[in-house]
Amino acid sequence: MSDLVDIKLIIDKDWPKLTVYIKGNERNEDVEGIIAAVQAYSEKKVPMIQAYFKGCLVMLPQRKIIRFYVDNRKVMAQTAERVYETKKALYEIEEILDKKKFVRISQSENINIKRVKNFDFSVTGTIGLELENGDITWVSRRRIKDVRALLAGEKTEVNTGGNATGNAEGNT
Repeated sequence: MSDLVDIKLIIDKDWPKLTVYIKGNERNEDVEGIIAAVQAYSEKKVPMIQAYFKGCLVMLPQRKIIRFYVDNRKVMAQTAERVYETKKALYEIEEILDKKKFVRISQSENINIKRVKNFDFSVTGTIGLELENGDITWVSRRRIKDVRALLAGEKTEVNTGGNATGNAEGNT
């Protein structure tokens, strides 16, 4: 286990409900992260992401993650503070991500749409993204519709082309 947190479990059959106590010498980012994780779990929200930093397992709240990307065949999770390594494939991580916040923008990258500072629509056929940490990335042509749908708040599957009515005749 890491130096950040000691976990102590006490089983008491007479205790009426699950209770979590957090004990520390100050209220800091680590404490806030634990509080957010417990609240998210209790509200049955999105799961935290397992990642590794310097060999230690870290549980990352999805809200803190800016993006996931592949680097030298390893999937990395980037936050504002640092980059972590995950042990899962990008498609496996994508399955547990909050679909209202995360979108695949290329074969090797998935971003948190809430962590995008600027969208650049000036280049035809793609979208430039400036992330909150200053990194610049681009949406691949085949993923533009997915990004636009998420920005529009659509929950339905993105139309991949063709006439939506199924009519073979198109109006020109």
